[in-house]
Amino acid sequence: MYSILADIVVCLHFAFVFFVVFGGLIYYLWRNCPYLHLPAVFWGFWIELSGSICPLTPLENWLSELGGGASYRSSFIEQYIIQFLYPTDLDQNTKYYLAAGLIVINLIIYIHIIRKRGRRKNMSVHDRINERAQEQEKKSFF
Repeated sequence: MYSILADIVVCLHFAFVFFVVFGGLIYYLWRNCPYLHLPAVFWGFWIELSGSICPLTPLENWLSELGGGASYRSSFIEQYIIQFLYPTDLDQNTKYYLAAGLIVINLIIYIHIIRKRGRRKNMSVHDRINERAQEQEKKSFF
């Protein structure tokens, strides 16, 4: 049971890391996403640069120990996701590059969003209605 809970926490941790890196893209589906995403980006940036550990890491370790630890090493999660979250040869310089990459990726996403919003504000009401109709056409199945 604890092994399964540990795997669930690892999957949630992986999903959070993915959200930190690419969550800005959710803006195109949900306009309020930056209110959740930007704090997550700053959290990920701080964790990388400060050398701190995420609170999910001790929880994962604790649940793994309760579940028998090493006996569950051959799962998909241990083989692929853990290797992604906790690379063994990660030095401080690499962490700086990862933090810089995180900021660059999200800057590109948010610059694109801001430009798109700026174009939309300068459009006439008629053009906005036409654009919204075209977006709805793309979303329809028929």
